[in-house]
Formats: sequence, structure tokens, C-alpha cells
Amino acid sequence: MKRLIITEFKRNFKSLVLWASIVAGMAALMLLLYPAFKDAFSQLEEMLSIYPEEFLEAFGMGEGGLDMSDFYGWFGVEGYLFVNLIGGSYAAILGGSILSKEEDDKTVEFLLSKPISRDHILFGKGLVVALNLFLLNTFVGIVLLIAFSIYGDLNVPVWLLFSYAPFILQMIFASLSFLISVFVTKSRKVLSIALGIVIGMYVIDLISKLTEEFEYLKYITPYEYINAVTIVNDEMIKPLYLLISVLIIGISFGAAWFFYRKKDITA
Repeated sequence: MKRLIITEFKRNFKSLVLWASIVAGMAALMLLLYPAFKDAFSQLEEMLSIYPEEFLEAFGMGEGGLDMSDFYGWFGVEGYLFVNLIGGSYAAILGGSILSKEEDDKTVEFLLSKPISRDHILFGKGLVVALNLFLLNTFVGIVLLIAFSIYGDLNVPVWLLFSYAPFILQMIFASLSFLISVFVTKSRKVLSIALGIVIGMYVIDLISKLTEEFEYLKYITPYEYINAVTIVNDEMIKPLYLLISVLIIGISFGAAWFFYRKKDITA
């Protein structure tokens, strides 16, 4: 299994570097724009005051929300969304392709001919997914550490949460995509479904914030679980959301393991 993990890590290393560069690059770009807007925040607040409160809350700027004149508030509004959307897309692609590509590329017969069980295959590939996502967030965290240290006093809890809270979101999308790939073996179909979940969950998150009638939807969208407002203002992730996240990840990977062990592999 050790050889499988090393092989899979090497196969996905280039894409890891590319996606990590994109995510960290977008985060850095948003951080670099902060000084340019710093002197215009008073005018920006006047302009935003004409928008409905629900609209502002959807983007973390309503009552009790983030202060964009504060460096952490600025990143929470402008940069954190890109980190979650782009990082979530990478997680969905990685989780959906790492298993399905074996059947899609007709290499699964060769893999199963090796002295390695399906349990080890699933565990090894799942471990590579988690490792890649952890490394991606670590790289982004280093960029944030440098920027936060340059622009203001470093708030370690907020920095850690901004760096690694997206890992929770990404693992949710990766585990769901991993489960889907057990049943849908065509990589293009898996990726289309997986990316649809990433975008769809964000739309649901917006809807849950725009109207009280659909506020209950926030419990089913992982974007709410790692909300920037809670991170900056409370310096925490709510225990209920953390519990829901762990359950989703555990159930998804557990179901993938259960069904993959029983499925007929098409070579």
C-alpha cells in the first residue's frame, strides 16, 4: 500500500502545485488590493448602505458582520470566498477522479492484479486526497501568514482558521465526489456532478442568507460551516457545524468503502 500511496501522490503532484498556486495567488491578490482600497472605505460604506440588509449579510457585511476596513474583515469578504470556491473545486475534482480514472482509463484490471486488496486501494487513495488538500491549505496558510504579519498584528487563531477551515469544506466535497465515483465511472460525468455540487452548495448558501424563509438551508451547505464572520468575530468554528462536517465526511467515505467492496469492476 505504501507504493500505491507514493505512486498516487506523484501522479497528482503537478495538479497539486498548479491548484495550490492558483488558490494562493488569488488570496495574495486580494490581500495586495487592501492598501489601495483602505482610504476609500468610508465612501464604500456609504455606497453599500443603500443595499438591503439581507444582501449585505449574504456576503458577510451586514449587521454583526465583517468590517472591511479591518484587514481580516477585508480578506473574509474579498479573498476567503475565492479560496473556498477554487479550493472546493480542486477537492471535488481530485476526490472524483482519483478512483474513477482507474476504470475510465482501463487500468483497474492491472491495479487489482497486484497483491493489494480493495480496502487498501480505497484507503491509499483516500489518504492521498486528504494529504494533497492538507498541503494545499498549508501553502495558502504560509502566504496568509506572511501577508497578515506585514499588514498588521498577527492574530494566530484567526490565521489558523483562515488557513485550515477550508480543509473541512474541501474534505466534504472530496468525500462526496469520492462516493459518486464508485457508481459513475466516467471521469467527465463525475467531475460535472462534483463541480455542480460545489457551485450548487454556494447558491444554496446565498439563498439561506437572502431570506429568512429559507434560513434552514444553511445546515445543508458546508460554506456556512466555515463562515468567515464566525472565524473573525468569534475565532472559532461552531461545534455543531464541525460535528455535521465530520459525519458527512465519515459517512461518505464509509459508504464508498462499503459499495466499492461489493461492486463488479469493469475493466
